[in-house]
Amino acid sequence: MKKKFVLIFLASVLMSGFLPAQNENELSISQLENEVHRLVNAHRKSIGLGELAPNSYIRKEAYQHSLNMAEGKVPFSHKGFEERFERLSGFLDITSGAENVANGYNSAQDIVDGWLLSPGHKKNIEGDFNLTGIGIAQAPNGTYFYTQIFVKSQERPKIVASEFESELLGLINEHRKGLGLSALKSNDVVKAEAVNYSGQMAAGRAPIGPPGYDNPMKALLSKMNAVAMTEIIAYNYYTAKEVFNSWMASTRQRETIEGSFDLTGIGVVQSADGKVFVTQIFLLSR
Repeated sequence: MKKKFVLIFLASVLMSGFLPAQNENELSISQLENEVHRLVNAHRKSIGLGELAPNSYIRKEAYQHSLNMAEGKVPFSHKGFEERFERLSGFLDITSGAENVANGYNSAQDIVDGWLLSPGHKKNIEGDFNLTGIGIAQAPNGTYFYTQIFVKSQERPKIVASEFESELLGLINEHRKGLGLSALKSNDVVKAEAVNYSGQMAAGRAPIGPPGYDNPMKALLSKMNAVAMTEIIAYNYYTAKEVFNSWMASTRQRETIEGSFDLTGIGVVQSADGKVFVTQIFLLSR
């Protein structure tokens, strides 16, 4: 379940260079990306601005766009700009964003110097952002394609997983009690699987949503010798009450909470970017 957000797209501009294809310093792509990042932050620092923190989700989007341009799948452009930010909004609370694209340059210093000579690129580099991702790809003819994405993302409150889990279970059992249903008992084995799956989502190793039938979590049914099992997921909420309210507003999730189960496990994990992922597993034991 995703909260709504508002994006304010700033100017996005293109720039082409005409330098030799070979990188004079023979830097690897990752080293080149890191050097561009360092130089951009050095410029921001020199004029009293905060540094841009690197973000793996943003870098992935930037790299994929550069790769698509290098492979000729999209023209040298900002094609897919809004879609990139839509995907990023699944991981970040974005309030504004911008993008610089360039090709042909073969050193970090040249690309950053070129951007700073361009009013549009310079405006983005000096913009009110706190996160960035730089992706560089090389075409078969040796031409480098550069994409730097800039994001302003609100800081997310830090949560204490054990307190969050305990409060959420309390809210659910209080609701069940009001309906004359028995309380769900937390089980350590079930909880471990819930924590593991929330961790997979937080790390981007599992899609955001219920696990597939091949996920190890599904083995709990036989492992616990249970009669029935299901799970519900939440993300992008920062209090147990918000999660509970969102689940109660969903017919399917409310029916699960009010179902004929006796064991449960809740796993809450906060990603490196501050997003909270919640998994609750329900079991009916024999």
